Amino acid sequence: MSEAEFDDLIRLSYFSETAKSIVSESTVKGVLDRLMDTIGRIFAPLNWSLMLLDRPNDQLVFKIAVGKASAKLIGMRIPAFEGVAGWVVANGRELIIEDASADERWSERVDSMTGFKTESIIAVPLKTEERVFGVIELINKLDGGRFSALELRMLATIAEFAAIAIEKAVYLAQIKRMAMSDSLTGLLNRRGLGKVLERERSRIKRYGGSMAFLLADIDEFKAINDSRGHEAGDIVLKAVADAMSATSRESDAVARLGGDEFLVAMNCDSPEEAEKARERFALALGAAASACPAGPFSVSLGLHFGEAGDLGLLFRESDKDLYRRKEERQPACFGDRVMEALDEASRGDR
Repeated sequence: MSEAEFDDLIRLSYFSETAKSIVSESTVKGVLDRLMDTIGRIFAPLNWSLMLLDRPNDQLVFKIAVGKASAKLIGMRIPAFEGVAGWVVANGRELIIEDASADERWSERVDSMTGFKTESIIAVPLKTEERVFGVIELINKLDGGRFSALELRMLATIAEFAAIAIEKAVYLAQIKRMAMSDSLTGLLNRRGLGKVLERERSRIKRYGGSMAFLLADIDEFKAINDSRGHEAGDIVLKAVADAMSATSRESDAVARLGGDEFLVAMNCDSPEEAEKARERFALALGAAASACPAGPFSVSLGLHFGEAGDLGLLFRESDKDLYRRKEERQPACFGDRVMEALDEASRGDR
């Protein structure tokens, strides 16, 4: 056995164990991090990239780029069926090119944008059930040599493992989202809210800050179900969820607690800021109530602002505020109330 053949056996043994380790990852980030490390150590390319297929727009998007001008490449979009990567997408097969400039399948688009000079290429598809969703492309070797047929086979096998791992990670993420989301509205459920609040409490404990809980309860929801039917009740629930989601900030946690109760957990610096948030939600819910195809409805809102250390206290006090308002028969938002508010705003602008 020659020294070169012995080296190939060592690489194949190492590569086999590494490929299996890729499949052991449970998150997409974990898979990609392991993939980056593996490719760098086994193949030693000067540049390499992972592109994902944006099928609706027929584009390939650079998600990972390592090497010269990599910062320019990440996020860049190119036509899905152009160049070597495009050929791999269209044909679903791996490809090796020893001299890129002499191959008609190569496109100089990326080289002209980055100032890079492509010479040798190996590219393989990422696919599941014969459906291509991305491409891994290695360009030029650090030692100035050419990629070999053995390296192409090794990269193709790694891509197969990576595709399986990515598909598994995406599936697990979907399952996790489903476990923490309300199936009707898409909002967080109690479990999902609990996870978010635990993280938020830890953050506030470390850096400081206050929170406000805004509770929303649909008035006479049982009567809506009884008189208009459960389908109408579902439409009302979705209308409330959509309005609250659209009104919330990115940092807010919006959840359906069950039945006709919803909660928004907000980072707030003062009671005044919390009250302004209540007014925003009241207007949004009022507009949703007026436009609801299942008929009008009203929503009561309860609010409490305080330290984030005792989440139970925040919930209890906001719940008390909500039922105090219900007892006073003053729902926080009606369709006619939002019209009054808009009229007042219009008069104030004149």
